[in-house]
Parts: sequence; structure tokens; C-alpha cells
Amino acid sequence: MITARVELDVAQLPRASSEPFRVGAKFKKRIIVCCDGTWQDGLIAKECWQQTNILKLSRGLEHVDERSGVLIPQVVYYQCGVGTGHNIYSEYVDGATGGSLGEKVQEAYGFIAQNYHPGDEIFLFGFSRGAYTARMVAMFIGAIGVLDRTDMDSFASIFIAYQKLGKETDQREIEKLDALLSHWTSPDSRGKTRARSDNNTFSIKCVGVFDTVGSVGLPEELTHKSPSTKSIFGFPNNELGEHIERAYHALAINETRLDFDCCKFVQTDGGRRKGQVLKQCWFSGEHSDIGGGWQKHDLSDITLAWMVANIGDILSIDTAYISSLSDPVAPWGEQPPHDPRTGIFVLSDANVRKLPTVTDDITHETIHPSVLRQKHSISSNPALLCNLLPLEEELQKKWPYIEGKHELDHQVNGVVHTRSVSWTFSSVRQANRVGTHSDRDIPETQVTIASQTTDYDTSLFGSLRHLLGPLAQL
Repeated sequence: MITARVELDVAQLPRASSEPFRVGAKFKKRIIVCCDGTWQDGLIAKECWQQTNILKLSRGLEHVDERSGVLIPQVVYYQCGVGTGHNIYSEYVDGATGGSLGEKVQEAYGFIAQNYHPGDEIFLFGFSRGAYTARMVAMFIGAIGVLDRTDMDSFASIFIAYQKLGKETDQREIEKLDALLSHWTSPDSRGKTRARSDNNTFSIKCVGVFDTVGSVGLPEELTHKSPSTKSIFGFPNNELGEHIERAYHALAINETRLDFDCCKFVQTDGGRRKGQVLKQCWFSGEHSDIGGGWQKHDLSDITLAWMVANIGDILSIDTAYISSLSDPVAPWGEQPPHDPRTGIFVLSDANVRKLPTVTDDITHETIHPSVLRQKHSISSNPALLCNLLPLEEELQKKWPYIEGKHELDHQVNGVVHTRSVSWTFSSVRQANRVGTHSDRDIPETQVTIASQTTDYDTSLFGSLRHLLGPLAQL
């Protein structure tokens, strides 16, 4: 076999402009990891409306940032959500319990470690449990830096040790685990040396997430979560590590499921001292109105535009492509939010998310101007209303809504086609109530689920898909 070494001259890479590019003395790249939500696999999505904001963002990123005259490659990794395996166990058991979340974290961290070279910029994006995955990866980078390819042989044991540390109560065992991890967490460890983060620098450029939820995401009455499941979601990642330069978080005002309580970032004194940027913005809509995946996706288009507008100076994004995916069903900001408590989620206890009443330097929460189109009042503190960024203003002006275009979407030959299936859930809830819930009496209730369809799968798996259908929006 004859082999040859090929040396790539980056200055000769194809480019749109005839102007010469400068190749910096320290050639760097951007590593961008995009983690999708539960049951979300953009690689097999057949329709554009099925795409979440994470998939749209991953496909909207340019391969190379040419704007400054210095070529900066942008290496993108899209990760489908948990529960997307092509078998009944993965789809309904793993997806419901989050059993493979640890694997997702290892895969995402492993991609970074495999491709990282000191000086590269790291970006993490996610939706729902994918947002939780992204934040856990960020936590590991803060704790152990970025391991090299050979040290990754030890990552599984490191991950298990952190899981044990999170649920261990015996002080002696905690000390043993700390001692085991000290080789990787010490300031002069190889991983931390590679991803140097000190009082003036950051090891992660940006974390951008859509409505992070830390729970398993199913009504607790059905899950009976085991301690091992809880430990997966037990990492203290609400604290925004000071090794992260920027963090953006889009939050859902209309999400009312207790099992989907949001996990906001909390900024530390160290982060503030370093000039860390944190923006957490509230938008109209339930969970997937924020992260995308609904056929009517006006609201998630607005959250995506907000994210792109905030990161456009640090990532090269094809905004024309992003804009082309909009297909509004209502004027800007006026699409009614979807109802989160449908299907199996009528079992979930209610929870009203608390909007901020004042601005602070801990969570940095604001309310998006589009919320005013939903008749929400913020008269108690108008200062909470953030300003539209230039890209958002442009989107609002060019919002491609055509009145009447979607009025016939739910009709075939002038007849509205729906299916209705009634399920009696109250006996299930009564039999599975846990002590932490209120003791109020719940009368037996018939819940009707209606959705557009022309075909109905009557198989066992089809019935499961129908019952668990709304879970696809996690």
C-alpha cells in the first residue's frame, strides 16, 4: 500500500470573494454541539415544520466564517434526542425515562474532545432535555476541562463517579470520590490546562438553550422514578459556571406542567466579575412553542430569531435560510400558544411559572416584546421588556403572514377531519398519587384528544403513538 501525506493550504479553500484571506498565526476553529429534545430526530424529519430550532440552527450555520478576512471553520455536531432509536424500547421506555441521557452527554463531550485543539471556541446549544444535556457537558468542561483523545478512555469512570457523588450521603464515601476525581479536577490537570479558564478567560464561548427542563418530563404518577433515574438529572447545573463567556435561555410563559418546571441559570459573583453575559428571556407559548416542532410554529420562529440575533456576532449564520423556514399562521406574535396539558399530560399536576417582577443581576430575566401581542400586562415593571435586536426588527417588518392562507389546512373537500378518543385518566391518577401532591379529590374526567388526520393506525404501537403523541414535543 502506498500512502501519501496531504498538506492542506487553508488559504486555497473555496471562497465567495476574490479578496485574499489572512490565515492567523494561531489557526482556530469553532466546535458547535447542538443537542435536540426528546423524541426529536431531525435527520429523519420529512417536513420542514417538524424541525426544531436546534435542527434549524445547526443547518443554518455556515461551514466557514469568512467575515473578518480570516478563515474560521465551524464544525457542527447535531445530536438527536433521547428516545429516537428505531425500536419500541427506545421510543417509549428510554424516551420516557431519559435512560440514555448519560450516553448523550458522553457522545457530545467525546465529540468536543476528539476535535478540540487549544485555542478553539466551544459552543453548546440545546432544547428541553437536549438543553439539559448541553448544560451538563458545559458542567463537565468546567470541572475537568477538555480531555485529550487518550484521556477519554477514563471519561466513563469519571462520569459514573460524578453520578455517585451527586447522590452519596456518607461523608467517607464522598471523600473517596473526591480523591478519585482530584486527578482530573486539579487546576493543573491536563484537561484544564488544554481548556485554560482563569480570571480573564473562558473555556466555553457560548451556551444557548430553549426552555431547559430538568425532570424526566413525564407525569410523576406514571414514572415512579428510581434513584438511578433521579441521579441522571441531579447535577447542579442551574449555576452558570464562570468558565462560560455567554449564555442565552429562551423560557416559556405558558408551560403549566409541573413535570416541565424550567431550570433557569443563576449567575455567580465570579461570572459577573469576569464580564460574563447572561440573558434569559420569557416568550409566549408552551414548551415546544419555544423549542419548535409544532406544525404551527410562529412562536418558535420568534425565539429562534432572538437566539440568532444574539449570537450572530460570534457565529456565521445563513440568516436567509433561517428566514425562509417561516410560514406564519398569524400576524407577528399573535399565534395562540398550544395547550401543554393534552394527551397523557392531563395527568401532570399544574404549575404556573413565575415571571420576574424586577430586574436583577442574578438571573438577568426579561420579557420579549412579542408577549405584548398576547395581551399580557407588564405594567408592574415596564423595565423588564427587552428591546428587539436589529435582526429581530427586520424579521418583524418582513413577517411573511398572508391572511387566509392556512384557513383550509385542516380541511379535505370542505370537511374538517379530526379523530377523537376518550380516555378516563382519573382512576390512574388516584391509584398512583404520591404524598407530595395535594390531597384534593379529583372527580372522574373524560379527556378528549382531537387532532387532524386522514389515516389512523389501529395497531398496538399505533395506539401507543396516539396516547403518547404529545410527548414528541418534549
